[in-house]
Amino acid sequence: MALVVAGAVLVAWIPSFVATAYAEEPASEYLANPVEGWAFLWDAITASRTARLGTPDAAMQQATQVWAGPPAVASDVSLKTIPAEWAVPVATGGTAPAPARAVARPANELNWVVSGRVTGGPVQVIGLLDYRTGRVAWDIRPLAGARR
Repeated sequence: MALVVAGAVLVAWIPSFVATAYAEEPASEYLANPVEGWAFLWDAITASRTARLGTPDAAMQQATQVWAGPPAVASDVSLKTIPAEWAVPVATGGTAPAPARAVARPANELNWVVSGRVTGGPVQVIGLLDYRTGRVAWDIRPLAGARR
């Protein structure tokens, strides 16, 4: 009986462990509540059926078109779950976004985090692409101090 209970508990939390691999922050939310892990899994499966950027190659192609040159150039993408409000990290020595753009507020939870360089600096987050629609969900541009 104990083995059955342990197995049921493990099965209940498996989606939570998968979700933490995709979580940008806070991953502990999924582990504390297995329902959140199942909700992530359901969202990921249903979104993948109609996602415009359903593969890393498609996302990278879009990213290299959007962030093709000065000041930001895309170099990598990674699929992450982004909370409703996400304080975008700035790499040490990196370029900060304009203060009004320091927090990303994507419409959907699943996003491609686009990494790249700004004016030759270190690799840092330069944008978000919505997994489902392919739209830019956040952009480091305009840069702090830049005129619009």
